[in-house]
Amino acid sequence: MTAPSSAQFDSDTERLIAQLRKRCEALERRRTEYEDELARRDAQSEASLRRLLTGLLDVDDALAESLRWSANQDPTVPDRAASALASLTEQVSAAHKLLRHRLLAADVRAMDLVHQRAEPAIARVVGARPTSRYPADLVLEERLPGFYLGQQVLRTAEVVVAVPGSDPDFDPGLDPSRETAREPKQPRQSTTARRQPRRLPRHKRRTRRRS
Repeated sequence: MTAPSSAQFDSDTERLIAQLRKRCEALERRRTEYEDELARRDAQSEASLRRLLTGLLDVDDALAESLRWSANQDPTVPDRAASALASLTEQVSAAHKLLRHRLLAADVRAMDLVHQRAEPAIARVVGARPTSRYPADLVLEERLPGFYLGQQVLRTAEVVVAVPGSDPDFDPGLDPSRETAREPKQPRQSTTARRQPRRLPRHKRRTRRRS
């Protein structure tokens, strides 16, 4: 029995190495395709989650606006209407708190930027209010609240910031961005003079006395 020559051994070795290389390349392609598929599914899931949470933020906005509306209603309404309004406000407030609790469980947190610096990455300035009480670019009001999803920005806030100026009419008990309540209109007084009774001529008065 003759031993295999070194040339044949080298040829078999190269063929095995080539086969192994092809298998490794095929496994690498499959691994890359699998990772790409996982990344695509993760991106789709994240996009779906953001759409869902953004929709819930619209509900949060509606509930908050309802609470602001009820707080600005005329307090001199009849007792029955006031009781119904108070009950409705209580229900809306409870729903708002429940929604915020559910959002927090999903790692969605409100930014609460009032009295903080307005950072362009998380807040869009939509208004300015002259004031000498606060430094410039300090957030005085959130027109639209912003939210975080984990460490990412889910929605940027829309804010009103302070700018240098004077505010002599500032009242801490009032919100300067809202209209002050108007006084109820008083009933108009008639300007028509009271009509005097018509006086009869002298000759007719005499006739009436004789009769």
